[in-house]
Amino acid sequence: MILLYHRVGVGDREIDMPASAFERHMAGLAEREQMLTIHDVAARDGRGGVVVTVDDGYADFYRHALPVLVRHRIPAVLYLASGLVANGQGTPDSEALTWTQLEEAIATGLVTVGAHTHGHTDLTRATERQAEDEMRKNQVLVEDRLGVPCRHFAYPWSVGSPAADRVARRMFDTAALDAWRTNRRGRIDPHRLGRVPVLRSDGQVFFRAKVAGSLDSEALVYRALGRGPWGRE
Repeated sequence: MILLYHRVGVGDREIDMPASAFERHMAGLAEREQMLTIHDVAARDGRGGVVVTVDDGYADFYRHALPVLVRHRIPAVLYLASGLVANGQGTPDSEALTWTQLEEAIATGLVTVGAHTHGHTDLTRATERQAEDEMRKNQVLVEDRLGVPCRHFAYPWSVGSPAADRVARRMFDTAALDAWRTNRRGRIDPHRLGRVPVLRSDGQVFFRAKVAGSLDSEALVYRALGRGPWGRE
């Protein structure tokens, strides 16, 4: 099971998680679940477990999510859209992560920084060259500024295309694509990993059901309504 978070401790959208709820989630995972890194998934060693991922990369990851991850010793992947990072000149935007904060996150030994395109770009209509430009710029910036390999990718808005898929398979060890899909042993394509969004309205009962892989059908509700929790309406 790969869990998908976005903002923590800020906002009131469905994808904005209160800090207190994130704390409860991580405490419960640490107590009851086998926690994995994305490298474990790439190795496909057959172990069941849970991976925590956070998309985009805003300052609330450093301020609110990271201390909780450290407190409970939970490994996580931050899929970073590198264009969101403050450039370090003058006073950075209060919402933006800095490269220094990212270095501190990596230094905990718990955070893997993956790619999420440079401009948080919808790749559904991108040509193969456009997709590669977005992924390559993201990858190179992460590796140059942080001095770590960037070998894992997540599609913005959980949507892709055949052209983007070809690029992701060339450039990355794993790629997270589908939302609301549990990765079942024996049927895992590391370049089409499923993730389950954790939403503000879930509550503990729904959260535990998601961790157990019991709520993949939630996607049908959003599809029937013609909308999703991503705020693109």
